[in-house]
Amino acid sequence: MDTTQSGKPTESKATPAPAGAAGARFVKLAKSLQFAWFVGHAIVLFSSVLYMFTFKEWLYRLVYLGVVHSFGIIIYQQHFLKTVPRDTASLLTDENILYFALATVWLFTPRFTISLIPYIIFSLFHFARYLQNNFLPVVFGLTRENSGIIQNLTNFTQNFNERCMYWVAGVELTTEVILLLKALVWCRRSWILFPLYSLFIKIRFENSKYSRAAFAQWRVRLDGLISHPSVPPVAKKAYDFTKTKLIQLSSYQLTKPTLSPQAAEAKQN
Repeated sequence: MDTTQSGKPTESKATPAPAGAAGARFVKLAKSLQFAWFVGHAIVLFSSVLYMFTFKEWLYRLVYLGVVHSFGIIIYQQHFLKTVPRDTASLLTDENILYFALATVWLFTPRFTISLIPYIIFSLFHFARYLQNNFLPVVFGLTRENSGIIQNLTNFTQNFNERCMYWVAGVELTTEVILLLKALVWCRRSWILFPLYSLFIKIRFENSKYSRAAFAQWRVRLDGLISHPSVPPVAKKAYDFTKTKLIQLSSYQLTKPTLSPQAAEAKQN
């Protein structure tokens, strides 16, 4: 997910506030659906900070309630307020639906703290952009020209968004590996979570440049590690077999036309 392109309401950017009481402007702003979306991201951010200090389960659940709330508003806007019909294939490529469905799974399954990281990062950028484009200009009349706060928020979102999205993809791939290991040792509900999350990773690989970059980076690193002379031949053979099967699997597309195995390998390279 690129937070500059999706995961936010389709309302226009706010103009600087006219003269008047800040409280009245805030009340007017708070009545919008976009503000409700912003509140969801605020819940995610502040609950996750408290959770990292206390690890209380109710805070973990509250984070995901905030996620479901904010992503649910986007889905409501895109698929219920608009009259343009969407086919099933397009629903599979809708990042908001994908992350909403995944958050619902995490909400009702045993705690898995690493799963919070992508949502925290998404909420951080959406929260910052709403302050920058809506809250501060509307309520306080601030602009980039007269406010260092807005300038700093703008610099942050412009300079770190792309980098963090690549990092999110790496975290998601790490999560897949951890779920695989948990499934191999028969952890609670692991054989339910692992296939569901694998489906999520497959769809992300097909549609996200960040996910494909994470796979490519891992492949280069693993190729280097496995090629070391100290690695037993049986391990190298197992690695080559697994890599080949994954390349073949990538040729079967869920959301796009099917690629040949040769084309899939070329795409990964």
